[in-house]
Amino acid sequence: MRLEDEYRRYAAESLKLAGKQPDNAGKSHLLLMAEAWLDLAERIARRVWKRSHSVDHPLVERVLGPDPPNAEPNAE
Repeated sequence: MRLEDEYRRYAAESLKLAGKQPDNAGKSHLLLMAEAWLDLAERIARRVWKRSHSVDHPLVERVLGPDPPNAEPNAE
């Protein structure tokens, strides 16, 4: 299983548990955990995308550097 998928599964489990919480504090904590897992999954997805769309040609990399500007999609 990919790490991104695992993090999304953890987020889903946190949401499911949040729905079963009788008090708002527990529910709020689990919702924050779900959000954190989703953020981590998105970070992984962006890294994978960036790696698959990186500039491979040495001349371009030498001129632009290893991380060309705007290599990542917008986060939102």
